[in-house]
Order: sequence, then C-alpha cells, then structure tokens
Amino acid sequence: MDDLIVIGEAVPDELKDKRKVLCSACYSDEHGLVRIYPIPPNAHMRRWDRVSIPLERNPQDTRGESWKVQGSKREWDVLSEKIHRHGKLPQPGRISLLHKLYRDFGVDCIQNLNDNMLSLGIIKPDVLNAWMEERGERYDPTVQITLDSPTRFFTIHNYKLQPRVKYRCSDCRSQNPHNQQILEWGAYEWMRKHPDNPEQAIPNLRLTDPQYDKYFLVGNMSKYRNAFVVISVFRFKHGTI
Repeated sequence: MDDLIVIGEAVPDELKDKRKVLCSACYSDEHGLVRIYPIPPNAHMRRWDRVSIPLERNPQDTRGESWKVQGSKREWDVLSEKIHRHGKLPQPGRISLLHKLYRDFGVDCIQNLNDNMLSLGIIKPDVLNAWMEERGERYDPTVQITLDSPTRFFTIHNYKLQPRVKYRCSDCRSQNPHNQQILEWGAYEWMRKHPDNPEQAIPNLRLTDPQYDKYFLVGNMSKYRNAFVVISVFRFKHGTI
C-alpha cells in the first residue's frame, strides 16, 4: 500500500519465538483503517508518518483490517528495508484527517464495532477516570538488548505499571463504563525514560483535562474479539478542532 498514514503504535510485545514486535494502525484512502502486525522495532514508524509498505493478508489473523508485511517471517532481519517513509502529515492535515476518521469510522459505542465484526474504530469518549495499575504476575523485570541497538528494549511485560482509562461512549449501550488498558507507545516511552515519575504519563495524555478534546482509536484483541483496548489517544486543545 502506497497511501498509508500511521495513526497509532501500540507498545511492543514479544512473540513466542522471542522476536520483539510492534503493531501499528494506519489509515489508507483505499483500504480505510489498517492494522499491520508484526513489525520489527527498527522500522521506526511513528504517528502521522506517511509510509508505503508491501502488505499481504495474515492467514493467522482473520480480522478484516489486519495485514502483515510481505515476507514478514523469512525476511525478518531486513524487513524494515521494505518500509519507506515519506515525511509527516503537517498539523492542519492531522486535524482534517481526525475529522475524516471520526466521520467515516466513528461509532457511538464499542458494542457497534462488535455487532458489525469490526476490529478498529474511533470513539469520542466521556472520560470518567484514568490511573496506573500494577501489571501483577505478567510483569517481567528482565530487559534485553536488541541486536541493532545497545539500548535496553522494553516490551509491554517489562513495565510494572499499565495505564488504564474508564469512560462512557457518546451513546453507550454498555451497562457499566468501559474499563480499558491504554497501549499507546508514547505513554510507555515516558515511563521508560522517567522511571522516577511514571505516573506523569497519565496527565500527559490529557485524558481528564477539560481544556482538551479527546478521541480514542480502539481495537480488539486477536484472541479475544470482544475485548478492546485503546491504541491511540488523540488530544487537541479546545478550538483547535
């Protein structure tokens, strides 16, 4: 696909074969919302990047929005060379794109995504609370160094804390508020770079700041199709959008 714009990157994870992997969400004029997984960490894709990537369907992931880079396993060591970046979407374009995303892929409630067998969507939340929660038994304090960098590379299991948010959708059909994990990589990067103040990652997202408009890019889990997480938090100061 030659018309991709990155709109979300989830915190890295680790596969059973020990590969460190990323999952990115993109928008394509032709294909709509696109999930790309797995991606190597050295691909260096970031939100609002314009990219072109040769993609193919992933037979292990039947979700309609899911794709993988061609040759993702047999060419893993050089896979990043297939990902070509073409600059970033400028600020005015980001706001226009967010309007388009909400118009075309916005839903009043996550239940609508389930009903229509969609695995990605845009929500305008009424945020009730946001906090840090300990990961518990899934926490792994052992951090490894990747082959292409001397820096210790954190996956989701290397973070003791996880950001969470409780919210209602604009026309919520759920009996109780949604309580979801936030996977936006930027929040976890803050925790990695500021180990003495990891809780600041929550205020950074402006989730409960009344001066900011918030939109969530949400997605479900491959193994648990009814379980959704927040992949990306779009926040703009009032009057910007």
